[in-house]
Amino acid sequence: MATRGEPKAHRLYLLRHAEALSVGPDWRDASRELSARGRTQARAVGELLVDHRVELVLCSTAVRARQTAELLQLPAPTRHLDRLYNCGVRQLLAEVAGISDLVRTVLIVAHAPGIPGLAAELADSETSDPAALDRIQFHYPPATLVGLEFHGGWSELVDARLFLAHTP
Repeated sequence: MATRGEPKAHRLYLLRHAEALSVGPDWRDASRELSARGRTQARAVGELLVDHRVELVLCSTAVRARQTAELLQLPAPTRHLDRLYNCGVRQLLAEVAGISDLVRTVLIVAHAPGIPGLAAELADSETSDPAALDRIQFHYPPATLVGLEFHGGWSELVDARLFLAHTP
């Protein structure tokens, strides 16, 4: 909680899309849809996020990521970005750096290895919840959600306190 004179922390939620079918309606990986289990997973994550006041969602344009974001049913605007499809940590950080500091809480819905890589890179081992760190250290399955909190602007983000790690 922020004290008087200290700005409120920013929160970044990272969600690996929910479970997808192994093949899509065509040859493109980006066209793969969520499985029935994935749809259930996405709805469950939406229930977890409902009270977290997400103000902006950045989402890959892959069908499985778009479906995940839609099933969350968050009342926040969603930006669908081609460059989030299977991108790495650097691209994710570049997207985050472009967010207005007036936006306090952001969710990114994208893919492995970028999402798990960013969570690992940002989570400060000294201030993060040890159980949350353990939960994602070696395994980051589809529909895994992490919450990171930090002070400063989005363009200054280099490390954060991992306070949430939810795995299905």
